Amino acid sequence: MDYIDESMRLVKSNLSLGAMLAVAVLLLFLGSVRSVLIIAISIPVTLVAVFIILKIFGRSINIISLAGMAFAVGMVMDNSIVILENIYRHLTMRKGVFKAAYDGAAEVWGAVLASTLTTLAVFVPIVFIEEEAGQMFRDIAITISGSIALSLIVSITVIPTLTTLLIRLNPGEIYEPGFLHRTLLRPIVLLGSKILKVYAALMRRLLDKSVTGIVGKTGVIGGIIAVLIWSITILPEKDYLPYGNTNMVFMLIEPVAGVPAETNMNYFAPYEDKIVGMEDVDRNFTVFAPRFNGGGAIVKRDLASGQRGEVKMAIKAREMGKEIFKIPGYRFAFAVQRPIFRSADKTFQVEIIGPDILRLKSIALDLIGKLSNSEGVHSVRPEFKFGNPELRFIPRREQAARLNMGMNEMGDIIESLNAGKYLGEYNDQGEPIDFILVQRKNGTKLGLNDYQDLPVWTDENKMTHLGHLADIEVDAGPARIDHIEKERAIVLRVQVKKDFPMQQVIDQIESEQLAPIRQTLGEKFGLGVGGAADELASTQKSLLNSFYYAVGFIYLLLVALFASFLHPLIVMFTVILAVSGSFLGIAGNNVLQRQNILDILREWKVSDAEALAGSWNWITFDILTQLGIIILAGIVVNNAILIIHQMLNNIKLGMDEREALLKSCETRLRPIMMTVISSIFGMIPLALGEGAGTELYRGMGTALIGGLGVSAIFTLFLVPILLSLLMDIGYHTHQDDLVKDSLVDLEKLERLPQ
Repeated sequence: MDYIDESMRLVKSNLSLGAMLAVAVLLLFLGSVRSVLIIAISIPVTLVAVFIILKIFGRSINIISLAGMAFAVGMVMDNSIVILENIYRHLTMRKGVFKAAYDGAAEVWGAVLASTLTTLAVFVPIVFIEEEAGQMFRDIAITISGSIALSLIVSITVIPTLTTLLIRLNPGEIYEPGFLHRTLLRPIVLLGSKILKVYAALMRRLLDKSVTGIVGKTGVIGGIIAVLIWSITILPEKDYLPYGNTNMVFMLIEPVAGVPAETNMNYFAPYEDKIVGMEDVDRNFTVFAPRFNGGGAIVKRDLASGQRGEVKMAIKAREMGKEIFKIPGYRFAFAVQRPIFRSADKTFQVEIIGPDILRLKSIALDLIGKLSNSEGVHSVRPEFKFGNPELRFIPRREQAARLNMGMNEMGDIIESLNAGKYLGEYNDQGEPIDFILVQRKNGTKLGLNDYQDLPVWTDENKMTHLGHLADIEVDAGPARIDHIEKERAIVLRVQVKKDFPMQQVIDQIESEQLAPIRQTLGEKFGLGVGGAADELASTQKSLLNSFYYAVGFIYLLLVALFASFLHPLIVMFTVILAVSGSFLGIAGNNVLQRQNILDILREWKVSDAEALAGSWNWITFDILTQLGIIILAGIVVNNAILIIHQMLNNIKLGMDEREALLKSCETRLRPIMMTVISSIFGMIPLALGEGAGTELYRGMGTALIGGLGVSAIFTLFLVPILLSLLMDIGYHTHQDDLVKDSLVDLEKLERLPQ
């Protein structure tokens, strides 16, 4: 409960901090407290209404749903920023506040609608993911999509209304910049103006149909392609669910078959004394039972929080693992930090299938040593247990044949003697009662001689002894025989190290260990991976399908909105840029955090600090991080939509095609930078935060920040360049080419009946 309470508190704190950072960014751009107030109001209005949506869909308020709200803080302001910034642009035209509010909202409402619909389209396939991780996806999908849908309504209704209430400006009056822009933030305003001039001059050269322009376009496209290729090479391998950082080290021990529990407890006692004597251990427990043997040590909560706490728990688990491995009298023993999800324990199965249980045992014993030495493997735990005492009855077929005794009859005799024999069913007033012949219980156990001297009567009324019909031996065998799809099987559970990607270990074991052995087995035997490996593969397949569906939905939606097949295709290039940016963000954050982790390990004088920190992935490419990349597909297209939509508006007003594109780049630079930077700052606490629960969403936050940042920078150059290339090869968009029923036909609004 301490972990859950702290996680809830921390995610609420990150939500508030993200909102404040996003509002601070707006203050820098707008320089007016009244302007910031107009947009800031949209945050509580939207997020409070999300609780109603969660209630309608029967979802609870938990860490995942609150994290979804925290991610949505920056996104819900995007629509409001675009509307308000365009209203201010019209205020500078001396239209008066009412005319500017109407014209500004009407001019870009189509782009805002398109941006919202493309974002919502991403979450449609996510909601229908049925795997275990789909429960978490569903909470995030409902929260973020609900927030963005409500932000559309707020942006086209509340924002223009508040503008007319808080800003007093009559037609013909000059709109003055905000007080802060005229005083304290004047240097930032001058810097912004300088950036705009440089960007406009650079774009004028790149968009020009000349040798310089063509060379520049080729260079930009080539550079972007190089960055895309490089980003793929630095991506970490895929993982399953986030492991988490609980303050408990879990110990699992497997005694040798037949050893009494008291003896096992005596073996374990010295190790338990060491745990009790550790200063950082708050309490511990030990369990010895027929079905489970092990225990746990709970580290003091304050020592296990934050980044230092995560490193502390990893070192503590490793320290306890080395000690528990020294205990005699056990088949295996290991210690590992307990994950936050039961299925997130980073354990997958190696399944050996075949008819011969002894051959399966031989293969398993050979594999245990090889798997244990594989990179990234924490431990290997066999699910089978040989050495269980048993009686074996080996039939003497010739003796049995002389007495006309079949194998089934001998089996019935042995079954009746040990487990009892089912005779039939008696109906007692409608209640069926089973009749079973059982041996009379007198507190004594049958010995080997008792079985051998057991009298047996044949159908021919002849008597013999069970010892004449079968050789009876005392031997050791498996405690149980597992089956997979009706075939005998032995399962090895492979525990992956916490900071190592599961997919990398699976691929490595498959290629280096399983594939060579599989070629030596006959067709009756099988060897493969299962368990969490199957769940990981299934979830990744669902996520990949969701990504394809989302991209398809977005493209078809843009085709319908822009009435063009080529313009939406250009917009979709930004999705590739976003994916590349997310890879760079993950790799960059890992490099940054590895240095911090190395400093902590050196402070604690860990002997192999460099090797441990070098392989530490602070951000794992788990399925929640992969979900962030899918969400990016619906967000990053918004910037390209703004540029193309404004270009079409300019062409509609009679502007030359290239000039319309250049003007669109100039006017959309400010709102694009405002929306991207405010969204990024709103997610920074989630991506860089430390503490309980941050392990769940910091990967997604890092992917979103990297994707938004890289995509925004590249989009400002790539989208205009691709549009100009279409013009260079003869694909032009003229004023008369714009159909009247398209999204950009603003005149249609004026013809609506009053």
